[in-house]
Amino acid sequence: MVDRSRPARYEVGGTAALKATSQPVEILEVRRGEFVPDFVYKVRVLAEKPARPYNLSVPEHDLSDAV
Repeated sequence: MVDRSRPARYEVGGTAALKATSQPVEILEVRRGEFVPDFVYKVRVLAEKPARPYNLSVPEHDLSDAV
């Protein structure tokens, strides 16, 4: 059961990391998911050179606190 009244774990402008790859991300947008019962975050993956940063939308359970 998901608590629909709880606040989002991360805020716009904050940082986190992708659980799967541990890549750091910057939070660009926070919204309630349409098809998942949790928050969905639009993030910018802060890739290391020569890769370029890119945007991605991920559910909250795919993010962890930045190290």
